[in-house]
Amino acid sequence: MKTVIHSCLTGAETASGVVVMIDVFRASNTILMLLSRGAASIIPVATVQEAFALKEKHPERLLAGERGGVKVAGFDMGNSPHEASGMDLEGKKVIFTTSAGTQGIIRAEHAERILVGSFGNANALVRMLNDVNPPVVTCLAVGTEGISKAAEDECCALYLKGMLEGMPRDFHAMKNKIMQGEGAQRLRSLGQELDFSYCVTTDLFDLVPEVSREKGSMRIQAER
Repeated sequence: MKTVIHSCLTGAETASGVVVMIDVFRASNTILMLLSRGAASIIPVATVQEAFALKEKHPERLLAGERGGVKVAGFDMGNSPHEASGMDLEGKKVIFTTSAGTQGIIRAEHAERILVGSFGNANALVRMLNDVNPPVVTCLAVGTEGISKAAEDECCALYLKGMLEGMPRDFHAMKNKIMQGEGAQRLRSLGQELDFSYCVTTDLFDLVPEVSREKGSMRIQAER
């Protein structure tokens, strides 16, 4: 099994093999929390307009996501694992759009499979990948707005790569770097510090979200 790291949305467009979408602040962890709270599936879409159009067709579905880190007006929730942790989502379908994470999923058109990863499900993810043993795993660090590299996503990609290659990295050193980085500063400026405990803690979740393509649309569901 060869493990490579690609960055940002340009990296998503060339990612191959089993692609692990990594968006530590915060799409990966929001997806993990939504599924752990009982959501039946998550439908990633590229634009806010697509999200509202789907909601109009399926009014029972929930709208979740952000632009610029802030919940979209008219949505049921933002892109926040802390917010999702207090919601009863049993059996719900959630329409989800974010500035980077969902864009990375949609742009990874050459992937054989797309999984969602973070520090929070690292052991479950590595266990699954070792069982499957694909020829290539691409850790996709989607970065800030999908445009520039983000310390939290690059560190998580290195952390997962190290686990897959039997050369574990020092998580605490990585956490210190992340908490001093621009991504953490941005969350603080938005008053969203409550998400830190979900985003930079290892192995909170024993599940691996996987993307499936059905009739031109995508769904994310949990593999446990």
